[in-house]
Formats: sequence, C-alpha cells, structure tokens
Amino acid sequence: MPRPLSATDDDIMEAAQKVLALRGSNGFSVSEVARELSLSRTAITLRFKSAQNLKQQVLRRNAELFKGKLGNLKLEKGAAGLIEIAELIGGMTNGRQNFSDYMARYASNVNDPDAMEIEQQRGQILREAILAVMPETTLPPEDAADAFMAHLTGSLMNWQGRSTISASSFLRERTIKWLRLVGISGEQIGITK
Repeated sequence: MPRPLSATDDDIMEAAQKVLALRGSNGFSVSEVARELSLSRTAITLRFKSAQNLKQQVLRRNAELFKGKLGNLKLEKGAAGLIEIAELIGGMTNGRQNFSDYMARYASNVNDPDAMEIEQQRGQILREAILAVMPETTLPPEDAADAFMAHLTGSLMNWQGRSTISASSFLRERTIKWLRLVGISGEQIGITK
C-alpha cells in the first residue's frame, strides 16, 4: 500500500487507539501505529516525541470523549439520572468480547503509572456525574456514589457471564433493582411495576 502524503494528528490518534485497543498499554508500539497508517515510525515520533507521549494523548482523549458523552446526557437529579448513566455505561461496552478486551486493557493499565492516572481521572469523571444526580439514600452521598459504581462494575461482570440481553438494557434493569434496594420507591424511579 503506498504511503499517504500526510496523516493528520487525528488520523494518528485514531490508529493509535486501534493499536491500544488491540494490544493494551504494555503491547503498544509506534511501529504498529505506523504500519496501520503506512507511515514511517519516524514521522509519528517527530510529531508525538515518543510512544509513551502518544499513548498518553490517546488515553487523555478517551477520558475527554467519555466526559463529553456524560455531558451530553440530560442527567436529571435522582433515579432517572442514575438510570441514564447506567444505560450509557452499558452502551459503551459494544458487546461481550469488547468488554472482555476492555477489562484486560484496564488490568494492563494498572501496571502503567501514566495510564493508571488517566484511568483514575476517568473514574473520577464518572463519580462526579453520579454524585451530581444521586438521590437521597440512607448512605452519605460519597458512599452512595461508591456503592453505585460498584453496582455498575458488578452488574457488567454479571451480564458478561449469563445474560442474553444488551448490556445497556441489563444495566437499566439492574439499576432499577439497585435503587429499590437502597430505598428508592417505584414512584421515585418512575416505574410502577
């Protein structure tokens, strides 16, 4: 395949995202990004200075995209906002294999201090969105947000192993049950059954 005359930074970031998704943080290489675009490794390194810098920029961009997706939600205070967050998270799984791959990449990122810092920032973005909509429960708001994040993670793991419905629908159903568990009534949830 002939080399393109040029590739934009966005083109390089998209290719780097594919490589990061495929290989994880530890297997990421500029050479593979270059092959993806039919560019030289040097052309990419001249723009981004190092594989680590390119990887960090991709992870930061992912965190910003996630923040943007949360920002595009209506996020009403209360049960409706939590259900909307759950549906978004479920919708982002893109299927069982992608979810499994994401979990493997996340585990890989734990060993990379820069990647882990960005993962923590993304977690904090989610936590802040949850805190902004969390209805009053018997728990203090911070503890309720932590419990809800644990609910999301546990429900995704549960979905991965036994469900035949979409992750988004499964998280919606599970979130309604979680809300009832913490004392939010059906009327507050907007569901009467």
